[in-house]
Amino acid sequence: MRKRILLLLSVIFWVCSLQSQTNTGFIICIPNNESGLLTAIIQHAIDSFASEGGGVVRFTEGRYLTGSLQLKSNVTLHFDKGALLQGSDNYFDYGKGEWKNGLITGDSLFNITLEGEGLIDGVNCVNPNGEEGFRGPHCIRLTNCKNIVIQGITIINSANWAINCRHCSDATIERVSIRGGHDGLHTRFCQNFTVSKCDFRTGDDAIAGCDNRDFLVHDCKINTSCNGFRFGCLNFTVKDCLIWGPGEYKHRISNRTNMLAAFVHFSPEDENPQQVSGDWLIQDVTIKNVDCVYNYNYENGLWQTGQPVTTLVFENIKAEGILNSFSITGDQNKSLRLIIKNADFSFREGSGEYESVFEGRKASSLAFFHIYNFDILELHNVTFYHNGTLPVLQCNSGNKAWFDQVTFLPVTKSQPFLLENVLKITND
Repeated sequence: MRKRILLLLSVIFWVCSLQSQTNTGFIICIPNNESGLLTAIIQHAIDSFASEGGGVVRFTEGRYLTGSLQLKSNVTLHFDKGALLQGSDNYFDYGKGEWKNGLITGDSLFNITLEGEGLIDGVNCVNPNGEEGFRGPHCIRLTNCKNIVIQGITIINSANWAINCRHCSDATIERVSIRGGHDGLHTRFCQNFTVSKCDFRTGDDAIAGCDNRDFLVHDCKINTSCNGFRFGCLNFTVKDCLIWGPGEYKHRISNRTNMLAAFVHFSPEDENPQQVSGDWLIQDVTIKNVDCVYNYNYENGLWQTGQPVTTLVFENIKAEGILNSFSITGDQNKSLRLIIKNADFSFREGSGEYESVFEGRKASSLAFFHIYNFDILELHNVTFYHNGTLPVLQCNSGNKAWFDQVTFLPVTKSQPFLLENVLKITND
């Protein structure tokens, strides 16, 4: 024990001797120690420079084994190329309490940054008392934080969500890669997030969360064995993205790789959501080999019944190899307004009829495109490529439907659509 204490003190002295003043604070280099945990040393560096007003903790090339670390305001963690921050595989090396349940954690902070070309490895650390009997700490866990930057890093083998933000605001997540694990980015009660040039390939939902506001996702790659976006948000834009299945990493509970949906509504009642999800713009997006483009079931959908959906716009969409395009059951007040412009939807060849089962719940219709309980449906320059004998498009219980240059291929199909209880229909 005495030898370990002396080693710790000597390394801390060496670290502090390497610090140098810069115009942004202090920069240090953490020594690489293959022989044991560096948790105390790294935490000492973070705490020391936070007390000086902030700075940069730099990880040079090498492996750094650690338990839970607590970020501080105005502190940057910089990971050089070749640097590996590896979490302990012993769950008892992590903090206690919900907000500390992470490899890198922070609560009520501002101006925090994680950057560089290095790697963060959650090692799939098992917590036998965790969710589903094995989920361990999140890789990055932030609550009540503001002015967040996460850029350049790669996260692998997260034992739970890779990036978990709750009640956070003003975040930029750029050029981040996620491989394996569970949810990629999961945000609840957050606002003003920009996610760009990221590459998320996950076993569970790639991007998820509820009661969010003002989110932009652009120029990203999304691959998963669950859902691309399981999301609830007011003012949400997704542009210039590629979404594809099947997943490269298995869904660990079901042991499957099929991608359920590109987009699915998320508003769980037990979170007591306060705002509707709407003002969505999904633009210039390519979707391949996904079971469903958009799934929304306000009647009895899994985690979808807290608050309804209002306005959705899908524009310049190309979806191929899918089982269902849209499977929608709206609220009784018919709040949903769905507008689709310049889109092609092609059925997955060789898969039979439009079978639709989403997480154990069968759709109320087997149509390729089904919408029930809606205010307005507009389809402008939309083409459906299909097979089978059932109607391709089925609309029930709506106020207004407008079809403008809607094409069904092959043209030999006798009954491409079925409309019931729609008050006003315009067909151009």
